[in-house]
Amino acid sequence: MKEQTIYSYKLIFRLRWRLIGPAIQLLLLIIGLFVTARLTAIPLGKLFISLSVVAAVPFLHFFLYRLYAYAHSHTTKLSLVMLFSPWWGVSTPMPISLSFFRGVEVTVCTGSLLVAAALYVWLPPSYGIALVLGSLVLCIPRLAALVMSLGKPKRCRIKYDSATISFMLTDG
Repeated sequence: MKEQTIYSYKLIFRLRWRLIGPAIQLLLLIIGLFVTARLTAIPLGKLFISLSVVAAVPFLHFFLYRLYAYAHSHTTKLSLVMLFSPWWGVSTPMPISLSFFRGVEVTVCTGSLLVAAALYVWLPPSYGIALVLGSLVLCIPRLAALVMSLGKPKRCRIKYDSATISFMLTDG
């Protein structure tokens, strides 16, 4: 019989992004549009219509996460519930290491902002502004989790759930 090691995990912190998180994101997006309309000559109505381009950002997050995981030979799983989470499809069968977590979150955030900045040149101004603003706002849950990970021990493991990220330690 093959020996099997079973670990138990001790929860050290859980970042919840339930109802208040999306509300803050929506508020920041609206405030950003009002500020942009005030600073530029673009009408507010045109900026609101151009928000349709923000729908591409979750797909970009999903693609960048999968690309990073593939490049580092990590297994991922796809679940329908996770596609509508603040982390846009991020799911792994087992908790991931802290170094992988930090690397993937930095890659997804910077990658999505760089793609938005690169597309800004070719898009009409209202769509470019909406894309950059949407990329910034949709990175907030990832950046919050990244900041929360800074004080955690190196041997910490991270588990993505539908509306939370759990930071855990193993007993073994």
